[in-house]
Amino acid sequence: MKKSLLLLLTVITLFSACNQDDEPIVQPIDLTIQVMVDESFGGDPMANAEVKLTNVTSTQTFSAISDVDGFVEFEALPSGTYDVVATRTFNQEEFSSTFGYSIEEEEVVFNASSPALVVNAQTSMPAMMTLEVGKVGDLLIKQVYFAGSNTREGASFRDQFIEIYNNSNETIFVDGLYVMGAYGKNSTRESDYDQPNGQYDWSQSVGMSADGDPNNDYFYTRWLYQVPGDGDDYPLEPGESIVIAQSAQNHKAPFTDTEGETISVQNPALTVDLSGAEFEVYVADVISNPMPSDIDNPGVPNMIAHYIFGRDFLLDNPGRDSYLIFRMDGDINDLPTYADPTDREITSETDVKIQVPKEYIIDGVEIQRAPTNLLPKKLTNDVDASYTYVPGGSFSSQSVIRKTASQVGDRVILKDTNNSSEDFTYLEMAAPKGFAN
Repeated sequence: MKKSLLLLLTVITLFSACNQDDEPIVQPIDLTIQVMVDESFGGDPMANAEVKLTNVTSTQTFSAISDVDGFVEFEALPSGTYDVVATRTFNQEEFSSTFGYSIEEEEVVFNASSPALVVNAQTSMPAMMTLEVGKVGDLLIKQVYFAGSNTREGASFRDQFIEIYNNSNETIFVDGLYVMGAYGKNSTRESDYDQPNGQYDWSQSVGMSADGDPNNDYFYTRWLYQVPGDGDDYPLEPGESIVIAQSAQNHKAPFTDTEGETISVQNPALTVDLSGAEFEVYVADVISNPMPSDIDNPGVPNMIAHYIFGRDFLLDNPGRDSYLIFRMDGDINDLPTYADPTDREITSETDVKIQVPKEYIIDGVEIQRAPTNLLPKKLTNDVDASYTYVPGGSFSSQSVIRKTASQVGDRVILKDTNNSSEDFTYLEMAAPKGFAN
């Protein structure tokens, strides 16, 4: 990931009036945003940042460039809910002259976002926003096919997969790479164990003893799998990817499940062929009641299961999961575990989550159901400043996929500003090893 920033913003001036019949009417809103960089970059105003607002209902967009003092002003803005994104790109020379030191990257992209900014009479008015720096990595989550395909004519959820891409110009061995679903609150219902953003407050977990901030310095496992290998078994060339399948079968063709039943689809065009996946998740040798579709393809290496959710490698169809990849030295079993904060009585039967330090994270993608149906974010803003989604929803055959930024010879370089609303689009039909554009 290239360096990125988070925009925490909201400055709103609202004017309202009454018509001649004394019926209240809502007047347009003047919105002022000041963009500042984090103290680690000097804490100064960020000039020449593009700030874009998108109304989540009408999809109408507004954009402006910040002035020398970091201010952006939007006049007569229609009231509503907006996704806000800010971007500032520096080349090497600009970065050095602005921040006083050199960088190896050809360019550094600062980005920020505030999803679902509600603009109305109750909106608070802070005058300053902090831009946080994101993380850097060469492996990216390229495509996530969580929606699945039609339950009657397609393959339902059993054709799900995640694709991971080498965005660098060097060979990377993926041996030992962890792939994780981030656990978090999947409702907007308030409780006594929430942060102000609506997500769980892990500092209230029973027995919490983490160094630092349990909410912002760590993630917690919904599920966790690991690429096998001894360190030099699975090289990934520049511009190549690995597909991790729930079931490495050709879902377009009939096959037999573990109960001897024939699995087939009415419309093969709605699903995908995963028989050529690099890895698959097989849990039947770990749990006693796997899904009947959990079939071991002997020609495809199995992921190592560390934390299983459900009866297979099940990605949330509506889009309530978020995804991370990371590496670490040492044994994953040495990491501490905690129950979510709402579990107040811990027993041997309590479902505890592995606590993974954020410093290990290589890449992350926040998924949501839709802009008009947002849940509290699971990923911190310096890992993913925003989110992505598929407009067709569950069982639509759609996947989220990274956009192409550029091409060097035959090697495609994917977009990575650490802001999924900018970096991702969707495919009408998921395509393992495909590209968005």
